[in-house]
Amino acid sequence: MKKFAYLLCILVAINNSPLLANSLKQDPATVLITGSNRGIGLALAEHYAKEGWKVIATCRKPNQAVKLKTIADKHPLVMIEEIDVTNIETINKVANKYQDSTIDVLINNAGISGGFTNQVFGNFDYSIFERVIDVNTFGPARMAEAFLDHVAASRQKKIINITSTQGSIARTRGGQYFYKASKAALNMITKNLSQDLKSRKIIVGLISPGWVITDIVEGFKDPRMLKPEESAYLVDKVIDSYTPDQSGYFFDETGTVVPW
Repeated sequence: MKKFAYLLCILVAINNSPLLANSLKQDPATVLITGSNRGIGLALAEHYAKEGWKVIATCRKPNQAVKLKTIADKHPLVMIEEIDVTNIETINKVANKYQDSTIDVLINNAGISGGFTNQVFGNFDYSIFERVIDVNTFGPARMAEAFLDHVAASRQKKIINITSTQGSIARTRGGQYFYKASKAALNMITKNLSQDLKSRKIIVGLISPGWVITDIVEGFKDPRMLKPEESAYLVDKVIDSYTPDQSGYFFDETGTVVPW
């Protein structure tokens, strides 16, 4: 009996030990990022990987994602998956693959600009308009539906849509009709989701990553432009700071509220 009591005391002491507490840390948080093969998406994947997160990095053509593969080679918690946000079958395939996994932060980053000459008023290419809406607006909606339960079961419960200040009606200066319309529509979807998912305690956020040096703005040169890794760092800070009462807010990369 004395021996049993002695062992019990040891177990209690070990259980209360800070050393044991440190050894029983929670599993790393998980982030899923669309459009991870280039630009901001690639920078976000690398940033979260360096922070020790489990990263599900998705793109349309993983076999061609050379830079993303390099990141995955360095970080064993990075998994590359094929998702075309315009193709529900590819989305559902990944959702089913990770059906027993939680996703703390879903970042809907994949997006296209539609080019400049295709969206000049008087000479609209409506096939391009449909493509831009399909990727930039329908894509995040498809992803949110497919991965809702994964997010709801997580600790952080965040769906983050990467938007643009060009989607702000208050700030528009004309031009780029397709891109701006797609982002304005995405903003409304996000606001609606923030209301509809409130009962499940899911935070739905909108973040403009700033004016970033990517192929979307190829040809522009401005000292105010951010490098992708700089934008990723700032976006992560905003995501991390989101609180439930801010669900549906439209922030820029500095955490400043953007007018609708």
